[in-house]
Amino acid sequence: MKFNKDKYLHELSVLVANNAITGNAEGLTKNIDFIESKLKALGFTVQFFGENTTTPIIYAVRKSNSKIKVGLYAHYDVELTNEDNWNTPSTTLVAIDDRIFGRGVADNLGIFLLRMVAIAQLNDDELPEIHWVFQGQEEIGSPLAHQLFPTLNIPTVEVWVEETGYFDIGTLRQRFLTLQENDKLKATKKVLSDEVKEFEFSTYTENRSLTKFDQCPFLSHIIQEQPYFAFGPNDEYSKIHEPNESLSLNLIEIAYNQFKTFLKFYAV
Repeated sequence: MKFNKDKYLHELSVLVANNAITGNAEGLTKNIDFIESKLKALGFTVQFFGENTTTPIIYAVRKSNSKIKVGLYAHYDVELTNEDNWNTPSTTLVAIDDRIFGRGVADNLGIFLLRMVAIAQLNDDELPEIHWVFQGQEEIGSPLAHQLFPTLNIPTVEVWVEETGYFDIGTLRQRFLTLQENDKLKATKKVLSDEVKEFEFSTYTENRSLTKFDQCPFLSHIIQEQPYFAFGPNDEYSKIHEPNESLSLNLIEIAYNQFKTFLKFYAV
């Protein structure tokens, strides 16, 4: 099914407007409520850990007819930036030409939302079993996640998918990051690479994890020896943690279609 851009932008505008920065309990709670509602509508069972905090860990599982399990990671908090250097209001989603601007769109609101939208467009027999972990302190060093991730009873999965990935628009290349790459992941990269050829993108792989600003609890406590894959719509203009953070609408749609292809590939 075709990507519903208008619905996506409306829902993303809500997440951006929530202003889920550290210390804004209301905004964080609104993002949590949004995630819980969306996940339950998609058929996930949702659990919370650290419920006495304003930033609980969310662990959601969606069963399917497939015996194959995949894991997803995301965070729902956003980084405070210098408001004086924004060209548009940071908590208002603004579209200018091909790009959308707003605090948190690239890190990580826009990516987990497009993945939710993709899941909604697939039938049960097109989906693997999905284990999705969210946290809300990524922008302040993840203390609760470092404490609680080791206690989560998550089964071994076929592959863990990082919060996002990267395109280099200047060279028309998409970058894949992998760890513990197995035959299934190698085949997955081939399928996704074939999918972006029509947009004149090539792909390349670096065997490392996504660069993080602090020690990442996802990498430290969950990945271990399991395969790891990072792919998504960020690019050299996204400006993570900076004023005028943005995503390309074209790359969002490509990433949406790639994620659907990824899920269908792992469902069998």
